[in-house]
Amino acid sequence: MTQPASSRSDGRPKRRKATLFCWECDHSSPIDGDWRLQSRDGDVAYVCPACETTLAKRPRRSDPTPDRTPAPFLTAWQRAFRSSATLWRVSITVGYTNLNAAIGARSEGGS
Repeated sequence: MTQPASSRSDGRPKRRKATLFCWECDHSSPIDGDWRLQSRDGDVAYVCPACETTLAKRPRRSDPTPDRTPAPFLTAWQRAFRSSATLWRVSITVGYTNLNAAIGARSEGGS
């Protein structure tokens, strides 16, 4: 049988990946441990309970994240623009190739 992820064979708790360490006093605790949380200007600051050092600032979870998906009409316009730009680019390339072929044929035949 496998051991649970939260404990070792010697009974001590296993160090979690989401552990914060205070660089001032070497205090360590899980992200949801004994750190003091202070709200500041839309952010949450993680403050060491031992020495009052601010370790990290993260966006507040209660703030809704803006929806980054474009509106359906905008998506349609983007698709139409890309298609027309691609067609324009192809027509320019074909025209340029035909021009080079005509100039090349004329210079070979006319010499």
